[in-house]
Amino acid sequence: MRARKRHSFLAILLLLGIGIPGSIGIFVVQAKAVAEQSGFRNLMLQAGSATAAVSATPQPPAAPSSTSTIPAISGLPILTGPSSLYAYIQAPSGPLTAPYVILKGFSTRPQGDAISIRGFINSQEFICPSSSCVVYLESSSRLIFRAYSDQGQVSEEVIASVTVTPGETGYVVSIASVNQFTTFRNACANAWGVYDQENVSWDDFVQSPAELNTRKTLHTLATQLLLNGIVDASDCPAGGLSIGLNWPTACGLERASSEMLEWQNQYDDYIWLSSRDDGVPPKILKTLIEVESQFWPGSQRFYLDEFGLGQINQLGIDVLLRQDPTFYQQVCPGILSDCSHPYVSLAPQEQAMIRGAVASLADVRCSTCDYGLDLNRAKQSVLLLGQLLEANCEQVDTILSQVVVRDEDVEEATATAAVATVAAGGVVSDARYEDLWRFTLLSYHSGSNCFAQAVLDTRKAKQPVDWENVSKRLDCKGGEDYVNGFMETLFAFDFYRYQLNDVDVAVEPTIVPTRTPVPTPTVFISSATVRVQVFMDRNGNQSPDDGEWIDSMSVLLTTSSNDQITQRTENGITVFDMSGFTPGLGINVSLPGLYRSESFVLPEQGEVVITFMFEQPVLPTNLP
Repeated sequence: MRARKRHSFLAILLLLGIGIPGSIGIFVVQAKAVAEQSGFRNLMLQAGSATAAVSATPQPPAAPSSTSTIPAISGLPILTGPSSLYAYIQAPSGPLTAPYVILKGFSTRPQGDAISIRGFINSQEFICPSSSCVVYLESSSRLIFRAYSDQGQVSEEVIASVTVTPGETGYVVSIASVNQFTTFRNACANAWGVYDQENVSWDDFVQSPAELNTRKTLHTLATQLLLNGIVDASDCPAGGLSIGLNWPTACGLERASSEMLEWQNQYDDYIWLSSRDDGVPPKILKTLIEVESQFWPGSQRFYLDEFGLGQINQLGIDVLLRQDPTFYQQVCPGILSDCSHPYVSLAPQEQAMIRGAVASLADVRCSTCDYGLDLNRAKQSVLLLGQLLEANCEQVDTILSQVVVRDEDVEEATATAAVATVAAGGVVSDARYEDLWRFTLLSYHSGSNCFAQAVLDTRKAKQPVDWENVSKRLDCKGGEDYVNGFMETLFAFDFYRYQLNDVDVAVEPTIVPTRTPVPTPTVFISSATVRVQVFMDRNGNQSPDDGEWIDSMSVLLTTSSNDQITQRTENGITVFDMSGFTPGLGINVSLPGLYRSESFVLPEQGEVVITFMFEQPVLPTNLP
């Protein structure tokens, strides 16, 4: 038996994020640098130095001198270009006395632009003067519509088929098909290389902002609505508030119920946009806002000034600026004259100027606005929250990827394999998908110093780095309770989902009299076919020949309306008849289990050919 070599215990830890240069020890070690090191020994930071850095007591960022000023940024960098307009349709749930659908439009820049909706119900033209509109239907219908802004923006066309089914208890309305379909990348799962294997619903991407609507009783929000006179509870004892003015009474809650519904859902369009653009699951993002502020974008000071819907502070902004060089380059020119140096190389005073300016984006206090809050700015700041969460996901991945422990009983080959995993960007951790989200929320709330130290202590104890073990070693006060409470709220998200109804949206469209016959503007029934062919390219000519077709291959066709059709190839070919489906549907054709897929938009007619080619494996020329 080969003798086992014994080594002393060594550890490395990457510590990024909430530490501020000059007050907290920071070791900035990029994962890619690991691959460039030659040999295991060069990978290591001295354990004593790393531990000292982690255990350093965090200090608030140094305040700028009295003569310095923090530049203001006029808006989020991603919103400096032309605004975009979006429109979508939602159907109510449950039996209805009169069938209807709700149409909505919104702008990526909520600056008070007047938005209207215009289109056709079957062949009848309509105009709705509002961004939300209730359309009552006589029977199953086809709708085409767009949103329009008074600044000249126009949304993409929405084409929807709506089914109205009468029943004993009322009408049931459902959307049979719609041409809108958005693909989603889970940026955090991609960063970790760990994916949801349990098919949980709390990280689902919804295809419409309406699917994020909730109806919750939120006491902090109700208190603010009553205190600021948004809700009139003058007929309630003590104005609907407790003696300390910090809690609503039952009467106050009842008076505030409709406003609570509006306030907790007014950011859903922008949560959806942020989720689509930054890859953060929308239910997690909305839960973050609920937990941090209950949708009241106020500012307060605890350890640091905290702003807006996500209670953002400068330490959190530091994580984003370090993890996202592109974001830094977007904001830097508005603050510094020289942006040729990366954020981590700037002088502490310059870093503080940039952090302060970015944090101010979430500060929505406004002395000239209703209720003292700029709600348009609050909606814009949701996009910043999405970027912050993504940065914390990457922060967690970096810390876990850089913690390497070599126990005395671990062989050299095992340790070398662990280093190779780190160099390749893998996560050296026993954490499950849910654990990694818990780590991310801990990093967001308590900072990465707290998380990094707990991970290091868990590794030293030779225990798996999962939430159960890491949470036992947290020194940051309230971190474990925050994460556990957050996840409980997230798990219950679907229980509180709410679909707006015709009482919530009272505006109805105006039917435009038909002066001349109006033809149906779009063909709604497709006659197209999808031809899928699968072959093994044995001769390497990149085209199918006799003897290369693959029989009995399972092919799955999935539509954006969640229809699924499975067929098997015969002589390498199977044909899907799409007659009756709506043109414009998103179609995905895949070979289950073989990681091959193609996506396209269903045309009105014709044949769509999808070809999956497998290459002949390379065979050895000599026997071993």
